[in-house]
Amino acid sequence: MKTLVETSLFDLFASYINGAGPAAGELPAAYDDFVDRLAALSPEGDLVGQLRRLNYTKIELTFMRQACDGMKEMLRHGGMSAGFKAETVHGNGKRTSVTLTWNGTDSDLIELVAALMAAGAVGTTEGRELKIVDVIRVFEEVFHLKINALYTKRGKVFDRCTDTTPFIDSLRRSYNRMLDARLA
Repeated sequence: MKTLVETSLFDLFASYINGAGPAAGELPAAYDDFVDRLAALSPEGDLVGQLRRLNYTKIELTFMRQACDGMKEMLRHGGMSAGFKAETVHGNGKRTSVTLTWNGTDSDLIELVAALMAAGAVGTTEGRELKIVDVIRVFEEVFHLKINALYTKRGKVFDRCTDTTPFIDSLRRSYNRMLDARLA
């Protein structure tokens, strides 16, 4: 699947989502490249393998569309995200509060927050510079926890030499297992 996501077709979609505008002239060649790679991934006659890869591709495209729709919605509301609400609305109209807990380790949370920040997925509405400690403090409130010796743990996470992202790698494996189960 990674081979298909790393095609020029996905690059065109991603650049469009990021505001580069449509590139209609490049689309036919990008689509042909995508189809050629799909055909090369599966042995002749392996229609199940091709179908599975197309389903993964559909999921990726759906995710990209949701991200694009989310950005449109955010811009419609003045460029600010509505934020996270920990409420559930039931069919009878009653709202109930949800208390979230963090089931991972402190290092897992630090790794996740650092990755979110590195990807530019987290920011402030005021546009000020954001530090990892600020974001971790927000996560502490959301998950009702306190990370003791935060700076020491943060240093250990950032100083890993061999396995730099064990939690993110486990997230990827878990997500792929879930997709495999849904597509099976």
